[in-house]
Amino acid sequence: MKDALTPAAGGVLYSAVGDAYAAEALQSARSSMRHNRLPHLLFSSVDVDVDSDQGLSVERFEPSANAYLDKVANIRRSPFERSIYLDTDTFVVDEIVHLLRLLDRFDLAVAYEPAHRGRGDPDVPLAFYEFNTGVVAWRSSERMAAFMRSWEETYSAWLRDEPFPGAGKPSARRRARRVPGWDPSWGGAADQPAFRRCAWQHDVRLFVLGPEYNFRLGAPTTVVERVRVIHGRDRDFDALAARINSTRNPRQLPRARPLRMRVKSKLRRIRGRVGRTAARGLK
Repeated sequence: MKDALTPAAGGVLYSAVGDAYAAEALQSARSSMRHNRLPHLLFSSVDVDVDSDQGLSVERFEPSANAYLDKVANIRRSPFERSIYLDTDTFVVDEIVHLLRLLDRFDLAVAYEPAHRGRGDPDVPLAFYEFNTGVVAWRSSERMAAFMRSWEETYSAWLRDEPFPGAGKPSARRRARRVPGWDPSWGGAADQPAFRRCAWQHDVRLFVLGPEYNFRLGAPTTVVERVRVIHGRDRDFDALAARINSTRNPRQLPRARPLRMRVKSKLRRIRGRVGRTAARGLK
């Protein structure tokens, strides 16, 4: 692994551990290169052939025991003065290069985490919500270097010693009951809570992106403008993007089912439970 890469003005980067994630990152990079004339760099733990992909390069690295920690470390190694990091499970459906213009005024741009808000850290106000680090744009500076270093060090420390006992992964029974107070981003995937703490503690100028730039599949989201980055996994991203962007009006996705369909679904569940109870009574 090289200690330093050739600096460049701006670019998009990925971090992938293993063949499956490297292939996923290639799919995302190719989707991005259709819309963004920027260098694309993939940090990969495996050999990847990108000879046919103009503008895409690969840098090998030796993985650690934690892919999230590798992600943070590789983000810190970005050779670009202005960077856009994308998770491997993203798909770019429109131009995002203009995100770099935000960095004329801000150090960092990132969207909120839609699935949870970040609980349990006594050093951060409850109203300072957790961010989703699947799409991050930042400008290289001493201020950001200190922030990124602190992010990696904080997360590394939390991997060695759970920071807040009881905030980790609960039992299957507790998960099924959705016990209040549990935050699924703690434990080995606590890179986002660590990011949140460091964003609060460091003097960085942070801009919060709209969900159009990090449309997280699986979480109900209201969007207004054209969705540009889909974050999640789907069999046909082009068809999904066409459905999502079929209108520019404010819309909630996934679309809520009509009330009559929700009532029918609930009645079917009730009848199913009654039937199972009656069956047990006949045994």
